[in-house]
Amino acid sequence: MRFIKICFATILLCATSALAKPPSKPKVCSTKEKGPDLEEKQQEALAGFAHLFLDKQDVKAAFDTYVPGEYTQHNPFSAQGREVAIEFLAASMAAGVKTSNLTIFGGQGYGSLHYKMVILTTNETYSVLDYFRFKGTCIVEHWDVLQTITGNETNPIAYF
Repeated sequence: MRFIKICFATILLCATSALAKPPSKPKVCSTKEKGPDLEEKQQEALAGFAHLFLDKQDVKAAFDTYVPGEYTQHNPFSAQGREVAIEFLAASMAAGVKTSNLTIFGGQGYGSLHYKMVILTTNETYSVLDYFRFKGTCIVEHWDVLQTITGNETNPIAYF
């Protein structure tokens, strides 16, 4: 009986401890971030952005965490502004997008995501390169390039 009481108390204590700790949120970027490890922190921010944006397809969380303010858009088919980008990208993700072959690289205040994207409703496939400029650890500027993958490319290792 004493053993059962001890086990019950231990389980109750563990459950209470688990409930008492709030889930950790990703740290929001900082435009004021500086220092000798800034490039490493920008790489971490880019990987975090890619995880939220491409893996979880949570555009709002990605932008709230890594693009909280200033945002210059260089895509010729998009209007300027953070909210416009969130609205467009969230609608695109909701329509059905699958990504793979992600490569993340960067340095000197810039970073890139290169990946394969399939639009599920049309089965169109693209090679995508998103190019970002950082201010501190925040993304503040974006360029992109998309190439259609037809499956009939002469080069067998084209794109990836």
